[in-house]
Amino acid sequence: MGEDVSSREPTPEEGLRIVLERFDVGVVVRRMMLGYRQLPAYTRFDLLRDHTPWVRWNVDLLLRWMMHGTPPDEYVLSELREFVRDRAAASLPIEEGIFVYRRGTRMLWDALVDLSSDVDRSLLTANADSLWSYLDRYLDIVVDTFALVYADQEDMPSTAGDRRAGALFDRLCAAGLPITIEDTDRAARLGFDLSLPFCPFTAELVGGSVAHHAALAARLRGTAALAFTEGVRVTGLTPPAFAWEGFLADRRLVLAQDPPTPRNRLGSAVDSLRSLSLLATESRRRGRVSAEDFGPQLLLADSPALAERITKRVLGPLTGAGTADLATTLRSLAAHGFDASATAAAIPVHRNTLLHRVKRIEKLTGLNLREQQDRSLVLLAVMWETSPVRRRLASS
Repeated sequence: MGEDVSSREPTPEEGLRIVLERFDVGVVVRRMMLGYRQLPAYTRFDLLRDHTPWVRWNVDLLLRWMMHGTPPDEYVLSELREFVRDRAAASLPIEEGIFVYRRGTRMLWDALVDLSSDVDRSLLTANADSLWSYLDRYLDIVVDTFALVYADQEDMPSTAGDRRAGALFDRLCAAGLPITIEDTDRAARLGFDLSLPFCPFTAELVGGSVAHHAALAARLRGTAALAFTEGVRVTGLTPPAFAWEGFLADRRLVLAQDPPTPRNRLGSAVDSLRSLSLLATESRRRGRVSAEDFGPQLLLADSPALAERITKRVLGPLTGAGTADLATTLRSLAAHGFDASATAAAIPVHRNTLLHRVKRIEKLTGLNLREQQDRSLVLLAVMWETSPVRRRLASS
């Protein structure tokens, strides 16, 4: 008699396929979209268009590949190329497209882990290296596609070391992934010691090209850092005692770095460092910068939805017809520490005219500009209104 297939235990490969088949793709995509909508590089591509179907297309492709071992065929790759051509035609930076895909692979993994039962999660993490090999191979396909489509592909940071560093960084940021012997070996080949604490950083050569940043990342990897390019920015990790002095000799460099950070906070820490780097660059700061230098601006950048609510609360009532002078007055008050005399001289208007405007502002907004709490709201709103981080989001 033949074997009773229904009663035998599934092989490890079959068990993993069963786990992957249990996922509701729609639920996975909805979880990922929560993260995607916080990425300016994602939302920058055609704001009026819903990209959920495209995210689902990629998730379907990857799950089928993981389940059946079938790589994308030429027809599938032609659709990917068409999407990348749309980005190129819209003059959107090549580094942003690659960043979105790199972050997307991590979000997919995090969604699978978060949505799994305890038993299924154990099987996923036990097969993490195998599953991440598919994600890494797909990223290679995506990077190659971007490089072929974009006109400035010769500046594309496509070195093997850069890709390996970016892939290892993504694995370190991914939820539920333990550091494996394979990870340690990969890090050793890159010259990075995984046994030391991780200090996340971003570094930018102001005015430098993609090629300049690729060279900077290579130099950093040559001195025990885990570094990879994100277009005109280098991101990565260093040990706590890393010697930055030689790199800081370049007067174009803006360096933002956090102290040793737990793995589960690396992703959010680097997101904040990207905002810090942008704020510093716009302020014409160079060299090493810290969160303390831009504390209020970073708090707003880290909570853009709340920042928008504050701005709408304060300035929204002053954006209608006939209120432009009130908005200008409120901004001037904030700039001059709510000193009536200095504000009246700066606008310039008579002091009585200023006081009349203040009363109208308070009536329209419900604010009391004599109260410190309401003054703080005004300061935050004006700060966010002119923030380069907000401009980056608004252009997305």
